[in-house]
Amino acid sequence: MALPSTRREFRIALSHVPRGITREDSVILAQHPSENEEHVVLRVLARCLLFEEALAFGPGLSTPDAADLWARDLTGRLTCWVECGTADADALVRVAQRNAGAQVHAVFGDDRRLLELVDQLRAHEEPRKGESALTLWRFDPAFVRALARSEARRQSWTVTILDEHAYVEAEGEPLDSPVTRQDCNSYRDGTNS
Repeated sequence: MALPSTRREFRIALSHVPRGITREDSVILAQHPSENEEHVVLRVLARCLLFEEALAFGPGLSTPDAADLWARDLTGRLTCWVECGTADADALVRVAQRNAGAQVHAVFGDDRRLLELVDQLRAHEEPRKGESALTLWRFDPAFVRALARSEARRQSWTVTILDEHAYVEAEGEPLDSPVTRQDCNSYRDGTNS
């Protein structure tokens, strides 16, 4: 018999300064039994970083071909696809190719996995069709681990995104991390945007 998912609730006060977003809401997600705390944290951070009204959590690890987060417009067309923690270059490019105009993101809290993805993308001499829709994000691994220390089913976070930095007060503990963004050109030439 399969173990059930755990219901997690995050009360988020979000201030995304560059995008002019200020909101408070409760975020509920299902944590798959094999999903670690760092992956949960990355999903919540990705939702804050890339926030839009339609952005929702995907079905989780039980459905391997689904995104960790995704958004669709009113016609059902995919507009945003987000993978957290690990991603396959071919799969991300395929999503971008099959969903014209969709933004495809990969969010990491682990340098090794980010570099693995960049190496996969660089294995092709020229960017493939759809690759320009890809954006890679990186939070400091120590920041993600610190947020993952709490396994409480209900948590309160105050999140501020400012320029290239994320500030999170989680259950009264202040933490911060640089947020590194790489688009197709920057990961191909080794720079950050």
